[in-house]
This record gives sequence, structure tokens and C-alpha cells, in this order.
Amino acid sequence: MPEPQDPLRRATALAVEALARQTPEQLQWLGAEAVEGGWRLPALEAALEADLATGRVTAPGGAAASPPWRILALHYLALAARPEPLPPQVTFADLSAARTYAGVYRQRAVARLCATVGRDAERLRAAAVALGGQTAAGGDAAFDFRVFPRLPVRLIWHAGDAEFPPDATFLLPANIESFLCIEDIVVLSERLVARLCGRGF
Repeated sequence: MPEPQDPLRRATALAVEALARQTPEQLQWLGAEAVEGGWRLPALEAALEADLATGRVTAPGGAAASPPWRILALHYLALAARPEPLPPQVTFADLSAARTYAGVYRQRAVARLCATVGRDAERLRAAAVALGGQTAAGGDAAFDFRVFPRLPVRLIWHAGDAEFPPDATFLLPANIESFLCIEDIVVLSERLVARLCGRGF
């Protein structure tokens, strides 16, 4: 009987295989910096370190990054193309392959944000600034985040009232699918929310 598949292990192995073909010039274009034993990748207000040969990704402080952050970092660093830099201007639902994931995206990113750190403007503002968020235009509060060096995300937050709870919109670069697959984009937004809630890498 075959052993059960481990999707995260498989995803890591495929990313390591792709990274074996990556050039230092491309890694630098992606915003990574060579360090002893691997590459340093800025992520929000901090940085992850990736060993491209093994797929190990280390969070600030030296602990292993969580599987979602590990996969996101490895997939980003494995990008072989150089997509045009675009500002965050489209919603997840605008993306060509997003239709079947729209409900999942709203629950895992938008609803989770508004049920936690996004219930209150001051709490959200403090959390955003702590992650390096820059004040932007839109809604009752808005912030630009640089999740990875070439992946900006804008969070637009709308305050609730007596009738409606708070709501939010995440804006993404129109060509974000040139950097990450749809599943990764869902995880990217979800992990941003988790970091706003105080969770680590």
C-alpha cells in the first residue's frame, strides 16, 4: 500500500527543484540578499532566511518558519520571470482564476481580519504600523504593505456602524498571478492577517 502523500513536503521538494535552476542575479532582482548559508528575503517588517539547497526557511530569531511562510518564500524565490512592477489595484475576485476561491478567500482573509484586529480602527492602525504598513488612501483607513520586496498589498478598511460590521478589501497587483498561484495568493493574504493579529512567521 503506498504511503500517504504529504502536500507540504511535496510542495517544498518541487520548490527546491526549481530553486536549483535559479540564478543569483534573479534572486537579487527579487529583492533577496546573499548571506552565509543561504539568502535573506525581506518579508513585511522583518526577513526570512532560506537555504535553497534544503528548502529550510528560518524566521527571525532562528526558529523554522511555519509551513505556509516556508512555501510562500520558496515559491517567490523560485520565480524565473521578471514581471512588470505594478501597484496594488485589483481585488482577489478580479483575478482570472479566482472565481472558485472567492468564498474561501473572503473567509480566510477578510472575515478573519474583521473578526479580530479589524474590529477597531486604532488597533488595526497600531498593528499595521508595527508591520511596516504605510498609510494609504481609501476607506476609513488604508495601509500599504510590502509582503515580499516585489509584492505590495493594500488593505482598505471600512468601519462598521449600528447596522453593519466592519469590512475590508485587499488590493493586489494585477499581475500577481505571474508571481504566485491562486492558492498561494489566498495563503499570502491569510498570513498577512495572521501577522496583523500578532502571530509570528
